[in-house]
Amino acid sequence: MNTGISKILGGRYEIVALLGEGGFSRTYLANDLSVSGVQYAVKHFTFSSTNQSEVAIAKQLFQREVTILKNLNKHPQIPQFFGYLEENQEFYLIQQYIQGHTLTKEIKSRKRLEEPEVIKILDKLINILLFVHSNNIIHRDIKPDNIILTPNDNLFLIDFGAVKEFIAKNTRLQKPGTQIFTQGYAPVEQMRGYPQFNSDIYALGMTAIEALTGLEPQALTLDSFGEVVWRDQAEVSDWLANILSKMVRYEFSIRYQSIEEVLKDLNTTPTATNFVSTKAIAPAVNIYQISHESTSNLILYSLMGVLFILAILYAAGLLPGKRDTEPKRQQSLLLEKVFNLDI
Repeated sequence: MNTGISKILGGRYEIVALLGEGGFSRTYLANDLSVSGVQYAVKHFTFSSTNQSEVAIAKQLFQREVTILKNLNKHPQIPQFFGYLEENQEFYLIQQYIQGHTLTKEIKSRKRLEEPEVIKILDKLINILLFVHSNNIIHRDIKPDNIILTPNDNLFLIDFGAVKEFIAKNTRLQKPGTQIFTQGYAPVEQMRGYPQFNSDIYALGMTAIEALTGLEPQALTLDSFGEVVWRDQAEVSDWLANILSKMVRYEFSIRYQSIEEVLKDLNTTPTATNFVSTKAIAPAVNIYQISHESTSNLILYSLMGVLFILAILYAAGLLPGKRDTEPKRQQSLLLEKVFNLDI
């Protein structure tokens, strides 16, 4: 196996497989030689420099990231951080190895997920982000590739981007033009270099839309205002569609401002009308389904109408067997009583 790094790190971690790689790092599966049967995910940050001052800056920033990861250890759905290594002026993070598969793989194997499943995933990720944002950390790279689903119906959010940002912005160790986001999941303010806390909300919304539609962001179109056009691609209730659409608004100022706001709307029980699929046909209303009270009123009004008609016929002398023996003035008085007319 050619991993590009020493097979054993720090005399303890035996690299056995490449789990994944990106523009900033490679992640390996490693056995712990000091404890039988224990495995870790080892992330190697792929930069190189012969400038000692740059290496010193990178080391300082890396240690700052270590402090951040230690603070995130308190959440059970974020991989635990165990330590770090510096070897040959390269830096490695030692983290919990999560057995499972990515949300990307789940979507591709099933084409799309059902709405209740997406709501469940959203709820779990929102609770993770509540914790992350409370620690003044913006993830910056939420996407299906960074969400691990486990066999016991749990999930983990991985790959926090602070190290990547530190290295790219504060040193010359990365190649020019490196971006700290993933195209399609990042909103415009983040692509311009000004991520907000609700930039994570946008990425989370796009992730949920991909799960519902089976389409990656690049396959969706934008309207003239830059808003994502997606509702016609999914079987989704108006209730959830409205929440997701607000999560992915183009302008961050009219997007959800905090993850707490999203949670509040997600916890609002959908009504019978707004939980109906946008493609479903509304059930026909039985216009003959009338209450007992309404039926009684209908009989009363019908009887009064019949009496009015009989009164008119009587006044006009049109009832069967009745002769017109009354003077015209008496007929006029009767009509005046019935219709309240001034004749």
